[in-house]
Amino acid sequence: MIDEYQNKACEQAYKSQYKIRVGAVVVYKNKIVGKGFNKVHSTGVPKLDGKHAELEALKNTTARYRENSMVFVCRITKCNDLAYSKPCLACQTVMRKMGVKYVWYSTEEGWTRMVL
Repeated sequence: MIDEYQNKACEQAYKSQYKIRVGAVVVYKNKIVGKGFNKVHSTGVPKLDGKHAELEALKNTTARYRENSMVFVCRITKCNDLAYSKPCLACQTVMRKMGVKYVWYSTEEGWTRMVL
């Protein structure tokens, strides 16, 4: 099952138009309940107001699916390799407040699980 969620997060990353492509899925009771990828907000300048993939995925769920959920975050390089995608501290804080239990994120060597 874990491989399926990781693959779905990577599929989301491929949808990103950023130079750094990141995708995420939210899993609740073994079902994907939210998907998202990083994108530009209003100014078109990613560093100023980009939307992070994990928060986009959570936004596409409801509160009842966030509590005790898992989030899978994947970053894909230009060469289509996995890359380091540990969520930033701000995203970790938001996910913790929403009740997310675990985050799986990609690294160059594979995947790592983080407890929130």
